[in-house]
Amino acid sequence: MGEDIEAVVRRVPAWANELLSIRPLTGGITNRNYVVTVGGHEYVVRVPGERTELLGIDRRCESEASRRAAELGIGPPVLGELPGIGTQITLLVPGHHLEDAAFIERLDDVVLLLKLLHESGPLGGNFPIHRVVEWHARDASSHGAIPPPAYERLHQESRHIEAAFAISPTPAIPCHNDLLPGNVLFSQDRVWLLDYEYAGMNDVFFDLANLSVNCNLTKDADEQLLTLYFGGVTHSRWARLQLMKVMSEFREGMWAVVQQAISTLDTDFVTYADERLRNCERLASSPDFRQWLSDARRNPLFVDNE
Repeated sequence: MGEDIEAVVRRVPAWANELLSIRPLTGGITNRNYVVTVGGHEYVVRVPGERTELLGIDRRCESEASRRAAELGIGPPVLGELPGIGTQITLLVPGHHLEDAAFIERLDDVVLLLKLLHESGPLGGNFPIHRVVEWHARDASSHGAIPPPAYERLHQESRHIEAAFAISPTPAIPCHNDLLPGNVLFSQDRVWLLDYEYAGMNDVFFDLANLSVNCNLTKDADEQLLTLYFGGVTHSRWARLQLMKVMSEFREGMWAVVQQAISTLDTDFVTYADERLRNCERLASSPDFRQWLSDARRNPLFVDNE
């Protein structure tokens, strides 16, 4: 922490001369996070790592999405931007994180929040997942990190997935795009979606698959997820969910490859990338993969297309 973070925090005009305390907030792997206590309230201040724009972060879209989430009541109230940095200062809200069966028990609450975000109208930024993985490979290379051999194989599958979805395209919607367990906060009577750094217009099935693969949803929970969101499971919805799990892990792995080149954080991004890309290859090698590509060509919004 030390003087550097206090100097950053003091840039906030309302805090320039206030009595405040600062403590680290653990759990992030992109930024350094702190809790600032001032005037009887606690706020989360995020100081990003270097060159986070290379990770697919659009600070203007983050600001728009964070404020919208606060207005919708699905994200913490926003105090404002951290001057000179642009990340959002938000109120520290109470709650805890859940995993596995405990998370699945609250899945209906999570889906309700996602639908509120998804139906809230366009955002000013885009997160086109098939381009994002390509940008990550380009940016990793330009900063000295060679994309792993798995990249070319998985890129071909990405193109096949993109082509299958394009047969019956659905409109891009505002997505969170980073639905890790640490970004879903539970209390007894409500749920919060945190951290809108990667928010932008994307495919609905990416958000659902991103949630599923990151939160270790079971097959039954995947069926529950689709039923809660769409009202039922069809071959097309199931296929698109499974294919976007491939894309979620592909993106997460390539994100970590970029981090290898640019991050100064004490995180083992090599192992992280290897694990995510290995899981991506496992998903893409499923004996059902080609059937998923076929089923994904159907319109997922209709029930009578089966």
